[in-house]
Amino acid sequence: MSAFQYAELHCLSNYSFLRGASFPEELVKQARQSAYSALAITDECSLAGVVRAHVAVKKTDPENTGTPLQLIIGSEFICEDGLHLILLATSRKGYGQLSHLITEARRGAVKGSYQLSRTLLKTVVTTECLALWVPPAGLPPVLRRDGGDEQESREQLLFIQEVFPERIWIAVELRAQGYEQERLSWLRDLGSLYGIPLCASGGVMMHKAERRLLCDTMTAIRLGRPLAELGFSIPCNGQQHMRSLQQLRRLFPEELLKETWRIAERCHFSLAELRYEYPHELVPQGYTASVWLRQLTEKGMQERWPQGIPSTVRQLVDRELGLIGELR
Repeated sequence: MSAFQYAELHCLSNYSFLRGASFPEELVKQARQSAYSALAITDECSLAGVVRAHVAVKKTDPENTGTPLQLIIGSEFICEDGLHLILLATSRKGYGQLSHLITEARRGAVKGSYQLSRTLLKTVVTTECLALWVPPAGLPPVLRRDGGDEQESREQLLFIQEVFPERIWIAVELRAQGYEQERLSWLRDLGSLYGIPLCASGGVMMHKAERRLLCDTMTAIRLGRPLAELGFSIPCNGQQHMRSLQQLRRLFPEELLKETWRIAERCHFSLAELRYEYPHELVPQGYTASVWLRQLTEKGMQERWPQGIPSTVRQLVDRELGLIGELR
């Protein structure tokens, strides 16, 4: 077991269409092999990959004989103005809030896409979610003649602080591109200026670096351009895979790595908590869900068989309603 516990908090599966290059099961397996303590599946405006990840986590240690990998439920969002966020559910209520935000963002767009404005982000309650701000990629402002995204970054942080008070981190994604120290220094200055802690983040899009060609090919398809003409639209290396703890420790200050586990410790929700429940608004006051369902069923049977309900149907319905009641 490592001297410290690392949680990967930004990871896309292949359920992020034409972006993620690995199945959820592959990500879970690699996280275990890399000795990660926790893994957040954060598909873009989606929770589609978390079910298969949840099943995979259970299969890796079915008898709970070892230290289980903690699965964190989250989602990535890119607002219309470029604001890039990762939201993580801390509780069952937070999972509901996250689901609500995804529903609202997708309901306002054509099928297969989503629209998330800052107004919607402020409107939908997300009090039980933690937020990671993903800074703009590329050169940090200090290395750009025009100052780059400095003013925009500050404005985004002010907005996020308003929406997620005391629940926000700056996700530091270092990818061995040659200007890590300058980028880290810039983000530390921003964090100090606004009182926002920093954490390490991989921005994972594949479980192993060997998937880079597939990842680049999907980017070409998504952008509708030949692979040879993508230029800076694709990463300059394959660092967005699940790197070993040794690699991470060479790139990141240890405090940023440890902060990932502090975040993970605040995320208590598991898909195992979920079970189907009748929506409360469908059940009139004074009735339980089972009693009301039986009453509706009796009414329907009287309409379907006005001359008398066949005994076989009655037996089948009684058995089904009994099972529904037992399982709530």
